[in-house]
Amino acid sequence: MSEDLVSTIEELIRSERCDVGRLQNVLDAIKNGEPVSFEDHQYIESLTQSRPKSTPEDTPAEPKPENVFDNIVPDSSPEAPTQETVEPAKRSPAKKYASIGIIVAIIIVAYVGLDVYAVNNLQFRPHHGQQIAISDTELSIQTDACNPSYFPATFTKYEIDAFYNSDIIEKATVGGSTLSPKSAAILDGVFAINKEAVTRIGQQNSTFDPSKATITTSVNAPIFGFIPYAVAKKYPAEEFQQMIKNPPPGTFDCYP
Repeated sequence: MSEDLVSTIEELIRSERCDVGRLQNVLDAIKNGEPVSFEDHQYIESLTQSRPKSTPEDTPAEPKPENVFDNIVPDSSPEAPTQETVEPAKRSPAKKYASIGIIVAIIIVAYVGLDVYAVNNLQFRPHHGQQIAISDTELSIQTDACNPSYFPATFTKYEIDAFYNSDIIEKATVGGSTLSPKSAAILDGVFAINKEAVTRIGQQNSTFDPSKATITTSVNAPIFGFIPYAVAKKYPAEEFQQMIKNPPPGTFDCYP
């Protein structure tokens, strides 16, 4: 009898459909040879009568691990969103920020590209006006600047350097400006002679060799207002002088 009772109690404890602590105390008392109270007998009988009998075929197999979300029944209530609706909501901000970042990057690249394009296409020529002497080595000059592109162009200065061998003998510096698309402006500048270099060349008692003279031009422009950028070109001196005297078509496209 006690063995059957022990088996019954152990089976009830495994089912976890009862007061497990109470049944465990009863089980310990039986194993220790202590008597079981009448109330505990009645409690066990009530549990065995209410528990459906099972056959070996009906004994459930050992449950295997499964995803806890497999047994969740979606609630049709709008207050309880399902997993499928929650996940996109979590991912949507990241997608939104990524899209904004891509758009900003495209705008930045386009802006820089157009600005560089406009600066690269700037055109300059000497302005046919009166030149005023500032000192024995400097003249006040003016330059025509043209922006033939369809985009505004901003630059800080335009420089022309005349070299003989490695010495700068002349330098022209023109102040910068912002030119609207398809527009021109007259800009002020200064032409300066490097007196020391010219004197040193004259003291060498050698014939001036035009092949040793070069001209470099540079346009300095700040990308985004602070990133330095320059468009530099180099010419043989004779070629540059010929371009100034007889400019080819397309050299200055804003006005005659």
